[in-house]
Amino acid sequence: MITMEITSEILEYNLQNLPQIVFEVTDACNLRCKYCGYAELYEGYDKRENLQFPFHKAQLLIDFLCGIWREHQADDTIRPVSIGFYGGEPLLNVPFIRQVMNYVEHLEPIGKKFYYNMTSNAMLLDKYMDFLAEKEVRLLISLDGDKEGQGYRVDAAGHNSFDRVFANVNLLREKYPSYFEQFVMFNAVLHSKNSVERTYRFIKDTFGKEPTISPLNNSGIRPDKIEEFNRTYRNYSESLSQAKNCEGLKSEMFIHNPETGDLLNYLYYQSGNVYFTYNDLFLSKKERPHFQTGTCIPFSKKMFVTVKGRILQCERINHEFALGQVTDNGVELDLEQAARQYNGYVQKYTRQCRHCGNRRACMQCVYQIDDIHEAGTTCRSFCTEAQRKEYNRQSLEYLSRHPELYKRLLNDVTIRG
Repeated sequence: MITMEITSEILEYNLQNLPQIVFEVTDACNLRCKYCGYAELYEGYDKRENLQFPFHKAQLLIDFLCGIWREHQADDTIRPVSIGFYGGEPLLNVPFIRQVMNYVEHLEPIGKKFYYNMTSNAMLLDKYMDFLAEKEVRLLISLDGDKEGQGYRVDAAGHNSFDRVFANVNLLREKYPSYFEQFVMFNAVLHSKNSVERTYRFIKDTFGKEPTISPLNNSGIRPDKIEEFNRTYRNYSESLSQAKNCEGLKSEMFIHNPETGDLLNYLYYQSGNVYFTYNDLFLSKKERPHFQTGTCIPFSKKMFVTVKGRILQCERINHEFALGQVTDNGVELDLEQAARQYNGYVQKYTRQCRHCGNRRACMQCVYQIDDIHEAGTTCRSFCTEAQRKEYNRQSLEYLSRHPELYKRLLNDVTIRG
């Protein structure tokens, strides 16, 4: 088994092919969600100060990236780049969003085609839906199901946001049905006030959309809030198993059913039948080098920039792991230092990785390990060989009970990144 470290050259290549830039448009929000990653349950993020991302810093970052893209532009090749708007609530800073869109739409040709996406709580959707539809923004609406399920998503006065959000979403669907059908999706958080079945059924039956349902983040919890977190948390698999028509719901949810998702991962990582290029056909699987842990290589999937200009590899990790900074004077991004920082954290788990039964299929982000700074830190996803064999057995047994899934997974699922 050959393991690899990342290098500045790898990061440079990733910047050349960066698929997504995400701006934290503002850290202000018009809701006070009880479980928010930037609220009192969690630690490790910059203090919320109702800031707005300055356009001149976004311009500096875009110019920096355009310089890289222009230098490595391939003839007759147009690659898509997604520009994401994140918050807080991004619709609280629409002037910035308009400025960024106008700027990238008037760039000289650099072999990139820009499109836009946004995560929103939909509280201001009635005010800005014309703009979103005009720009064909891929909109992810946060909605935790019915009114009871939305109970943790409250405004500054503590009132449930459901009625306003529900009215706004219905107005969007009525006014822009084609846009709603093509570009709008839903995201829900699972907690003690809802369930997988209720949330899925409400959104699917009301809007004809399959929501992504995620459990509460169990990393970075403040020590004094662990009991409150435990009262709020609901296990996804347990909630799904309590559905009235459990098997029917699992079939309908497809890869959002954890068992089918596990089968997909088993086929992807363990079947030996996945190849990215023709060259891979000639390489031994055992000899092929791989990176340790499931931590994303910086800029392989996205670049996230906080409202204070910190550059991170995604929005889900502690801000202390920033790789660079956008200042008033330019972009400070030392790729050598970024590679050293990444390797330094990942190498804390090298000894465990060597003996882990799941080392080639690891999904553990090291930045989600709470004791990462401790000398004796250990990976919470370590898997023995016996556990791996049992996982393989369960996957094959599940496939034998649902043989129709094999063809469906091959034909209907697209793997990205």
